Amino acid sequence: MLLLFTGSLDGTSDRLIQELGHRTFRFNYNLCKEYHLEFTPDYWEISNPAGHSINSNTVTSAFWWKAFNSYLMDEEPFIVEEAKYIFRELYHWCRIRGLVKGNPPDFHNHMGKMNILNLAANYFQIPQTLISFQLAGVDKLAGKEVVAKSLTSGLTTTNKALFTTEVKTETLHPDFPWYLQEKINSDADITVFLCDDKQFAFSRSRANLKGLDWRKEQDFEMTVQEWFMFDLTPEQTSAIANFAKDLKVDWGRLDLMTNKDYLVFLEFNANGQWVFLDYTGEIGLVKTVANYLLPTL
Repeated sequence: MLLLFTGSLDGTSDRLIQELGHRTFRFNYNLCKEYHLEFTPDYWEISNPAGHSINSNTVTSAFWWKAFNSYLMDEEPFIVEEAKYIFRELYHWCRIRGLVKGNPPDFHNHMGKMNILNLAANYFQIPQTLISFQLAGVDKLAGKEVVAKSLTSGLTTTNKALFTTEVKTETLHPDFPWYLQEKINSDADITVFLCDDKQFAFSRSRANLKGLDWRKEQDFEMTVQEWFMFDLTPEQTSAIANFAKDLKVDWGRLDLMTNKDYLVFLEFNANGQWVFLDYTGEIGLVKTVANYLLPTL
């Protein structure tokens, strides 16, 4: 049985539950007080209000899917931290026993964008990139079109996000920690979803974008198809496979751009969304993921 660490309002988890049914136990962080949990050094068991249960003997795989993107509302901060500790401990109980699928939620805390770019440079073109305090090194970007990006995708205190934004380096404030990248002019965004040994490549035209970052203009209602299957060359397929091997991953999403006959690597998202690439289900991404999470199917 799959132990799915998630939240109750997550649409991706809803799709997985539709596919896997009772072969999955959904452990919703934001509703954790509704579950019965027994956890000792040598045994654990969880049951939900409907009577469905999972324990340390019946779990066969575990998957963390944005569990802490949900919130324990109106709770004492101490209780919130205690609940998070329990979720992390259960997840790592599964990790120690080789049961986890996908990447850990703190993957980027250990790897980081610059280290990933360094690996990617062995297989792809990469844009000139700089992380800077006090604008150190900004002069090396002189004469180039430059964009500012977010390292963490975190929000400000006013719940605003920094999407990819073109900037003039001479106007940047020195007190801000900047993540800057050479602007790539391209007619299409490319994203490649990795699942086990499979690669699903998609292309999105930039022709009608109002800005630089397609995420800002994404159709979350999925009323219009925005992404279409993209044919990788054998060399590109091999490069992606070798990059994933170096990174020691079999799950995640690569974001790239086309530059003439080349792919320019932008970043790797260890736990990026993927359902939007196949919202009709025609390509079979949900089924592929389901078989990855429960390989005995």
